[in-house]
Amino acid sequence: MSASPPSNPADIVSGSCEYTSLPITDLSSSQAYKLLTGVVVPRPIAWISTRSTGGVVNVAPFSSYNYVADTPPMLAVNIGLHDDGCLKDTARNIRDTGEFVVNVTTRAALDVMNASSARYGADTSEAEQLGIELLSSQVISAPRVASSPVHMECRLSQIVPLGAGVNTLYIGEIVMFHLAKDVYDGRHVNSVAIDPLARLGGPFYASLGEIFKRKRPLEPGGAPDGEAGK
Repeated sequence: MSASPPSNPADIVSGSCEYTSLPITDLSSSQAYKLLTGVVVPRPIAWISTRSTGGVVNVAPFSSYNYVADTPPMLAVNIGLHDDGCLKDTARNIRDTGEFVVNVTTRAALDVMNASSARYGADTSEAEQLGIELLSSQVISAPRVASSPVHMECRLSQIVPLGAGVNTLYIGEIVMFHLAKDVYDGRHVNSVAIDPLARLGGPFYASLGEIFKRKRPLEPGGAPDGEAGK
């Protein structure tokens, strides 16, 4: 763990700041996208594997993604349309089969993951083209990416259209977790050992970097959780 960041509010708000204010009505979709992906950072990357009804395995990365529930555990990923208005293969496969696997992307997988973001034909498997090794899932038919230390087998729960229809949120219920032994000891996940890759704006990515620790207080002004009465 590294040194702590400033925690004094005065250190945060001191000094003068100048802002550029941008009304949404003045922005194109492309400009809004660049702003969002530049400021909503870092973002975890869901390297999603699916299988089409014809048996073709698709593997593609998405960074508009997060967990959204824990009872039952659920993930959500926003998948936009191609520029020509067509569904992406991942979205089509999820709709057709109701299944997908979220593989956690690691720093070691950066180049092959990035290569899998290219637009391959629906009848072309990124796994075959890029030499991505696969593992069978235990509950669903979509395979897992072998190089990932964490896989989450998901069944589609909800499809939620967003905004003007360009984006759609796919919510999946996790039906099986798979965690490599070097990242999970049976009780705790070792996030550092996962070495996850994060998405920034433009062509940029990041790793975990510095890690800070803060225990959550039980109440405002109270002792941190686990330290009451000490």
